[in-house]
Amino acid sequence: MLNGTLRVTRFHLTLYRRTWRAGIFTGFLMPLLYLGVVGIGAGGYVEQEVEGLTFVRFLAPGLLAVVAFQTAAEETGFPLYAAIRLTNRYQRMLTAPLSLGQVLAGHLLFITIRAAVSAVVFCAVAALLGVFDSWLCLLLVPVAMLLALSAAAPLFAFTGRLTSSANLMTVSRLVVLPLSMFSGVFFPVGDLPAAVQPLIRITPLWHGVELCRGIAGEFTTGSGPAPPSLAGHLAVLVLWAAAGFALTLLVFRRHLAD
Repeated sequence: MLNGTLRVTRFHLTLYRRTWRAGIFTGFLMPLLYLGVVGIGAGGYVEQEVEGLTFVRFLAPGLLAVVAFQTAAEETGFPLYAAIRLTNRYQRMLTAPLSLGQVLAGHLLFITIRAAVSAVVFCAVAALLGVFDSWLCLLLVPVAMLLALSAAAPLFAFTGRLTSSANLMTVSRLVVLPLSMFSGVFFPVGDLPAAVQPLIRITPLWHGVELCRGIAGEFTTGSGPAPPSLAGHLAVLVLWAAAGFALTLLVFRRHLAD
C-alpha cells in the first residue's frame, strides 16, 4: 500500500517540477501583500488589540491557514477534473498494479506537500517582516498539511462526481471565497450573526485558523489556548480528513468509469 502511494506522489511531484517556480513566486507575493499592506499598513491604524494580539499577529496565522486551504481547493479543482475526465490519467493509473486507494492517497499526499511548501514560504515572509520572530513558527507547517488534507479529501468527492467543469466555479464562489473571508481570519467569528456562527465553526478552515492562531500565540506571546482546546481542533481536522477520504473512495468507485 505505502509503496504504491509513494509512486503516485512521486509522479505528481515530477509534474509539479515544471511549474513550481511560478507557484513559489505567487506564494511569496501573496503573504507579502497581505501581511505588508493589510497587516502592517492598514493594521497600523487599528489601535485596539484583537483577542489580545496586535492586528498583524492576529492576521498572520489565519492567513497561513487560508493559504493551505486555497492550495487544497486549487489542486482539487480543474487539475483533478482534468485528470479524471479529460486526460483519463486516473483510469490509466488504475491499469497499473495500483489500487484506487493508493491513487487517491498518493494524490492527497502530494497536496499536503504542496501545502507544506506554501506554509514554509509564508513563514519565511512573515519572519522577514518581523511578524514571526521564532523558528517555532515552523510548527505551523504540519498544521497546514493537515488542514489541506482535511479540505482536499471531501473536495475530491465533489469533483469526482462532476461530468462538466461548469460547476467548479461554484465551489470557488460559494465555498472557498466566503470561508476564506469569514472563518475568523480577519476578525473573530463571534462578530458574525449568531445564526451563521455554527456553520462556520464546523468547517475545517475555522478549526485550522484557530489551531494556527493558538500555536502561534504560544511562540509569540506565550498566551495560546490550553492544550485540550488545541487537541479538539486537531481531532476535528482528522475527522474531516478521514470522513472525506472514505466518501471519496465511495464516489470514485461509482463514478470513475462514467
